[in-house]
Amino acid sequence: MKPNCKNIIGVLGITLAVSAMVACKKSFFDGTPKGQYTTTTYFKTPAEVQAATASMYGAAWFNFNCTYSMSIGDVYSGNSTGDANAAMVQFQNMNVTQSNEYLYKGWASLYSVVGQANGIMMNLANNPNAVSLDAATVNTAMGECYFMRAAAYFYLVRNYGAVPIVTDTNNFMGNYQLPRHIVSDVYKFIINDLKQAETKLPAKGAAPGRVSAGAAKALLAKVYLTIDDFANAKARAWELISNESTYGYGLMDKFEDLFYTRNNNNKESIWALQWTASGADGAYGTGNVTQAYCAPYGQELTGSTDGWGSFKPSIDLQRDSIAGDLRRKPTYMRANDYYPELLQIRGGYTYPSCKSKTGANVKKYVVGNYEDNAATGGAYGMSTGINTYMIRYADVLLTYVEAVMGNSTSTNDPIAIAQFLRVRTRAGLGGIPVNNITADDLLRERRLEFAFEGQYWYDILRLPQDKALQRLSKTERGMFEGWCGDGAVVSNKISVTANMLLFPVPQSEIDIDPKLSEVPVPYY
Repeated sequence: MKPNCKNIIGVLGITLAVSAMVACKKSFFDGTPKGQYTTTTYFKTPAEVQAATASMYGAAWFNFNCTYSMSIGDVYSGNSTGDANAAMVQFQNMNVTQSNEYLYKGWASLYSVVGQANGIMMNLANNPNAVSLDAATVNTAMGECYFMRAAAYFYLVRNYGAVPIVTDTNNFMGNYQLPRHIVSDVYKFIINDLKQAETKLPAKGAAPGRVSAGAAKALLAKVYLTIDDFANAKARAWELISNESTYGYGLMDKFEDLFYTRNNNNKESIWALQWTASGADGAYGTGNVTQAYCAPYGQELTGSTDGWGSFKPSIDLQRDSIAGDLRRKPTYMRANDYYPELLQIRGGYTYPSCKSKTGANVKKYVVGNYEDNAATGGAYGMSTGINTYMIRYADVLLTYVEAVMGNSTSTNDPIAIAQFLRVRTRAGLGGIPVNNITADDLLRERRLEFAFEGQYWYDILRLPQDKALQRLSKTERGMFEGWCGDGAVVSNKISVTANMLLFPVPQSEIDIDPKLSEVPVPYY
């Protein structure tokens, strides 16, 4: 049903071309973006450059999006259960081993992004056809590469800590012995890349779905927030908030409208992975398979061989909900919820009472079958064409609030409260007075806004470590006894320690490169 991509590559030796990656064949990345360009076959036209950079928006991130992002961001954090297989259960129980398949796939996917970016930049930097490529084309492509490489490293450093920084793919064709680099240098590298992206990218994306200077500022704000540089985080977020018309961002009027395929690349989408549903003739790795893992068990909603219900809203997340919150129903389904956009030919879909041992199933990214949504893979693809949000404008607003709060436990700053209320008002909670925002209030707001978007784990990591460990240790990871979300809760709470806040480097990578198990070294 799902191809086994184990041992796709020894990623650091150095990374697959996208076409090989998605086909699950062994092939080392040769320093070029797609395999058709070499040191003697450079880009000759803007169209060739744009086709190459387009590959960084989807297929290179496929295994990141497939199971890795939600396994870490939502299952490991306690937003979701994950009980479909042994690899997923390790994330649910917070005992992820070095041989975990999803852990490896995520590492491989992120270094594939790095390799793609490096290959394109090397091609452009050494291109004898540069005179035929206009400056805007080259600058935009370089900006996209800097952005994507920084984004991949931002996930790598938060998930694994010290990791190898790779900039020249060709150097490692015959030498796979790479050291890890100290965390502070990885962050310095990320910030330098994003500053390059910020200056090279246009204020608005060159085409729908393409990243812009605004996206670089948004990601920089998140990076600064993560390293407690609150002044710079606040400044970058405010640049976007105070210049919405310049960058073209804003909140969608209705939360549920974010998760329809027809609204891909809307004004709230700052950076999103771009997918095309795989049909009978579609290539595996080009579609969004999130629906396959999230839709309630069975083929009723998808019309395909998927609908595995692998990720389910945890009891803990459901207990954290707020009465009257308009985000709840578009985020997850509970008994008797009606969705007219699903099974339209039958007049809509009503979620029954017996589909899950947590009494609920995920709704985000579940867009239905082909009749409901033409951008769906049908009986073959097990995928949809809905984009995956990586950064939304709501995130920028709440990043600003968090930056204003800084190391304090609360804020009554009126501008921060105004941004907070913009998010809450859309959620139908604007009538609840807010005169002061606590750190707990903000974390809860982020949890409810971004559930099943792979964010909650990283939100917890930004807490003081003792608070993070305390919150994770109190998280209920258990399920009800009955399949109808009834009976007693079989509790599963884990005593979380500091060493569980980072993931191990995959053993398959250490086998190829023993230096990965050595003490990290400086890069600069």
